[in-house]
Amino acid sequence: MDIKNTKFLRRFVISYSALLIIILIMGVYLYGISIKNVSSGIRTQNKLVLEKAIHDIDVNFATMEVLAGQVVTNSNIVRLANMEYDTENDFYLMAYHARSDLSVYIFTESILPTSTYFIYLKKPGYILSFSQFQNARLYYIGKQKYLQNKYEAWLDMMNDESLFRQFVPLDPYKNYSDSAYLYILPLDDYSIKNVPATICFEIDYKRLSELFIELNFFDTGYLHVTDSHSDTVFTIKGDEAGDINAATLSGLSYRNSFSEYTAGDQQMFVTHAASGYNQWDYYLVQPVDASLYSLKQYRNIFILIIFLALVIEFIMIFILSKSNVRPIIQLGNELQDTLTRQKTLQKIAEQQIPVIRYSYLAKIMQGDISTQEELEYARHYLNITTKNRKFSVLYMIAYVNQFELYVENSAVIGPDAMNHKELIQGAVEQFFREPVYILSSNEREYSLLISSPEQEPSEVSTANVKISFTALHEYLMSNHSIWIFAGLGDWNIGLMITWKSYQQASQAVSYTTEKHILGCYTDIKHETNGFYYPIELTRQLTNFITTGNKSQVLVIFEILRHENLEVRSLPINIMKYLLSDIRNTLYKIRFTLKSTEKNEGDLKAIDSLFDQHMSLKLFEDISIRLCGLFDTNSCSNKLIANIRKYINDNYKDPSLCLTKISDEFSISESYFSYLFKEELGENFSSYLERIRMEQSLHLLKEADINVSLLYKEAGYNNPNSFRRAFKKTYGMSPKNFRSASER
Repeated sequence: MDIKNTKFLRRFVISYSALLIIILIMGVYLYGISIKNVSSGIRTQNKLVLEKAIHDIDVNFATMEVLAGQVVTNSNIVRLANMEYDTENDFYLMAYHARSDLSVYIFTESILPTSTYFIYLKKPGYILSFSQFQNARLYYIGKQKYLQNKYEAWLDMMNDESLFRQFVPLDPYKNYSDSAYLYILPLDDYSIKNVPATICFEIDYKRLSELFIELNFFDTGYLHVTDSHSDTVFTIKGDEAGDINAATLSGLSYRNSFSEYTAGDQQMFVTHAASGYNQWDYYLVQPVDASLYSLKQYRNIFILIIFLALVIEFIMIFILSKSNVRPIIQLGNELQDTLTRQKTLQKIAEQQIPVIRYSYLAKIMQGDISTQEELEYARHYLNITTKNRKFSVLYMIAYVNQFELYVENSAVIGPDAMNHKELIQGAVEQFFREPVYILSSNEREYSLLISSPEQEPSEVSTANVKISFTALHEYLMSNHSIWIFAGLGDWNIGLMITWKSYQQASQAVSYTTEKHILGCYTDIKHETNGFYYPIELTRQLTNFITTGNKSQVLVIFEILRHENLEVRSLPINIMKYLLSDIRNTLYKIRFTLKSTEKNEGDLKAIDSLFDQHMSLKLFEDISIRLCGLFDTNSCSNKLIANIRKYINDNYKDPSLCLTKISDEFSISESYFSYLFKEELGENFSSYLERIRMEQSLHLLKEADINVSLLYKEAGYNNPNSFRRAFKKTYGMSPKNFRSASER
């Protein structure tokens, strides 16, 4: 190398070194900013999780208040509470009726973090619950088996008004420790009548801790809760947590709800949040080093960047001296790869068209379309004409004869070598004169969306379907040894309520025989000793309310009125069970709504309606009001709905994870995790595993798929992980499950 080139090389090295130093300085600066931002993000996420847990426990307190308000509306309980002694007339009869009335609230109790609840009747000195009624002393000694010498103290505690709405520890009254608390509400506060009684909830420590299960204590951390007087309410500790100084926590100086203090030789980080319901203060204490453990990853990445920068300094000159042809060749290769990927994506898109058509048709038939806009999009995609048309669903089940079938002395060998599914679908298109849309998940079950002119009487339309189906049956039986049975639902104008006809058709097919191969729903004789409220209708009512679809909610209540009041004419006791089931459905939907300043008045109005006399009209009004409240949350609901659809469409992808979905929908992982749990009540990983397990179970039952290849269809990278997940969910391996199903 000549002197000129040597000088140029030296100047180039010096220039590059200076540039590298500048880059390293910028890297150090950006590293400091990144550490600060990540630390702030972790602490903000901790605060969000804590506030979510506080909201959940506040909802439970509100539920207890609602339950207390409902109890005092019961006249039997109020009269029993005002009786002086058990010698009064009708005392035990009144107690029997009051105990029976409390059984209505079993569902409400089941959603609370309690082991039991009871009503303490002060005047007669009795304990009342849905499962028992006895003297307070007998309950204390016999039922609870508390310490006998503490009975008077326990009784004083039950009557101490200063302990109302507090967590009162029960360990002093027991000969064993289970960290339970008693939460007492005076019934006098919920009625204008005199009700000398209290409703007492025994808070189970384990179930209380589960409300804060998403908080990580890192062994030495803890959650400490104090009331408005700075008295300790309860504490949840990590396995190695030390002593707790409540005065230290309340005396700290908090900035944006965060603070720090030193406990022994460990620095502790404190997150503070307050309840808007009862003004309790919640202090989440975590060790600083453990809570910010993820920062070590950034430190390692920074060291790696410095090392790579130093290596690049020595090899950069040699790379730059290479021929300029290499970037051009690389660009050409990248262009070729892009064209190849484009062709592959186009081929995949063409292969997905039948899947998308199947998905839209399934949504229409099964009632999973919530809005008119979504229905119109699906209708246009499927090219379904609705003008002057009415629709019904024909639900068919095929049976393939595995032996020879002889017709008129000539043998017809079956089954055909050709795929039965393709054969049956081709025959359907041949024998039905109107356009037919076929939904089929296997070779045995086929759901046909059929139409006829709107002005044509339903009897004529049904007769035409019978003619076409009979011809189809004869053709498949004679030529391919295939028997088919079918059920036909009612005719409806419009596609939105096609789900109604689909359900009716699936019920009607159960009534078919060899002599009556087609069953019509209108011909079914309905029994009067059972009400009509199938699980599918419960799911659809929940779906339509939570998406704000008032018109479909009204259709469901019209079906309930027709089926239960006109077709069946239910007796009063069965009607009571129907109304109780509908009430439980609406009650579940109601408590998925968070109380805010905007909807607080509406929620109180809805809660007051639950206390009124049960009727279909009352529950219809409650449903319409709930629709209005959910409609205001349409943005978050729509986002979660889109995410759920994406998961359901891509669950087979082994790389599907929290990060991938966050990137797909341009939201942060922490916000997506919080919003998903808030809307659906379960975290993302549990939801994804449940979807994969449900699809695996469906394939095992309905599809002829090799068990060893099932893990790929379920979205797992290896068969071992799939088998572990399947056995955890269903209690046996996929192979054993298929063997048990075949038996």
